Amino acid sequence: MATLQSEPAGSRRCFFTSRTLAGYLSLSERTVRELLRTGAIPSYKVAGARRIDPADVDAWLAVCREHGEAA
Repeated sequence: MATLQSEPAGSRRCFFTSRTLAGYLSLSERTVRELLRTGAIPSYKVAGARRIDPADVDAWLAVCREHGEAA
């Protein structure tokens, strides 16, 4: 059984919601929801709510930077 490794207090980043991610990326919430729906940005469903890992957002932004546009 896999175990979660603990991280030092204060070092863990919080997950985004579609609304907070929209603000972070300066996009409309509708655009963010479309990116999530198509799988361009990976997300998780936790207790019925969509959550996005900041590491996944960073990876998506790196791909966008390489290709010059949103994936």
